[in-house]
Amino acid sequence: MRIGIDIDDTITDSIEQVRKYMHKYGHLYCKNNELKEKEAELMRGTLKDKTLSLFFQNHSIEISNHIKLKKDAKKVINKLHDEGHEIIIITARSDNYYKDAQEYCSNYLKKNGIHYDKLITAKVYKDKLCKNEHIDLMIDDAIDTCESVEKMGMKGLVFNSEINRNKQTICNRVNNWAEVYDYINNLEN
Repeated sequence: MRIGIDIDDTITDSIEQVRKYMHKYGHLYCKNNELKEKEAELMRGTLKDKTLSLFFQNHSIEISNHIKLKKDAKKVINKLHDEGHEIIIITARSDNYYKDAQEYCSNYLKKNGIHYDKLITAKVYKDKLCKNEHIDLMIDDAIDTCESVEKMGMKGLVFNSEINRNKQTICNRVNNWAEVYDYINNLEN
């Protein structure tokens, strides 16, 4: 099976560090730390707001350097890889906020011992890419990504996060990497 996997809030616990930096530096970008209201936009990688974009340009590397892996992410992803699944990491992280997103993400994954077959950066909208890459299952915390791949005939699996937990979806959901592993095994059987 070809499995697409997002990085932020799917492999990693990103929102925790984003909030920490918004709290610490948000007042430098807007009054009343209004950046907090835009955290979903930041986590989706759209960054249409100029103030939010400036904040992330100035702090993306520092934030990302402190992001930790979700519990069992490494263990499950590597087990899936060892079992013969192709792992394609697909992220919205781009050169707009990382000097070389491809190299930065590759080094982060290597440093954390994540085995994968391919890394694709700068993809906010992932549905067409998933179709072109023949992805069977896309795991992402972005509900719109998972629903759009479902509509194109692939499976989308929503990884629950603080940002998406209260939103409705047509897709299956998981809370942790053990549930991801069980879901994939059930799909194969």
